[in-house]
Amino acid sequence: MNEDDYVELAHRIARGDLMIGLLPLQAAEEVVRGLSAAGSARAWRELGLCYLGTDGDRLPPAQWRTDLPFADPAEHPAGRALRCFAEAATLGDRDGAMLFARWSRDASPQAQHLARDLLRPHARGDGAAGYQYGLIEQWLGNAGAAVEHHLRAAGQSNADAAFELYVLFSTATGVERDDAEAARWLHRAAELGQHRALYNMGAAHATGNGAPKDTALAVGYYERAARAGNPRAAATLGVMHLMGDGVARDPARAGQWLDLAEELGHPVDDWLDQLSLDRP
Repeated sequence: MNEDDYVELAHRIARGDLMIGLLPLQAAEEVVRGLSAAGSARAWRELGLCYLGTDGDRLPPAQWRTDLPFADPAEHPAGRALRCFAEAATLGDRDGAMLFARWSRDASPQAQHLARDLLRPHARGDGAAGYQYGLIEQWLGNAGAAVEHHLRAAGQSNADAAFELYVLFSTATGVERDDAEAARWLHRAAELGQHRALYNMGAAHATGNGAPKDTALAVGYYERAARAGNPRAAATLGVMHLMGDGVARDPARAGQWLDLAEELGHPVDDWLDQLSLDRP
């Protein structure tokens, strides 16, 4: 088998094919052996994602380098994935560095310092990497330094960085509180399609809190937010159409939005119970 074959096997394992018996149990050892032996950045990334998949707990430890400069244990799938992403990142791989940085959030400060080092070569010219670098600074308690990186990333049209600046200026985190600047960044994040910003804009127009009350605008923002993956926006639209609140009552349309909200992870039935509403 070549690297492509092992990557495909990793994808199948991540989907849960071991659990349902479509792959033999020895496939777990085979994919770890094959990808770690391949040793490419791609192989390490795919092995890390495999550890995070449905059957990740069935995979044995890989043969990692012993000089990785962080000591987080590799006794569970997330810890093993972290080590795989570090392997990819130390080969200069941007995606490996991004994955390591994201998964270092719940790791040790030592791992977060390493994440910052691995991401630094990519952060200045890459908005997504710059935003992630800013988050690491926040996790390490360096909110002021984080602002600089979010500003650069937002200037490169990174929507998440723009939304983070809205949060920082709203909460006086790393900067002085500035509601006008916060509002400017919220609008910018919404323009860039950031789903939380779109939801917040919809809520502002729905309530008149922070923006002129305008139900039609609110619905437009909620729809954009839902299509961008915001579960609460989809659930809100479902309830609005179910109750005829600001829109025409349309149980069929309500059901479509509620189904989308559920697909996106919103606890739809519990929420409807709290509102004493029946699902259409």
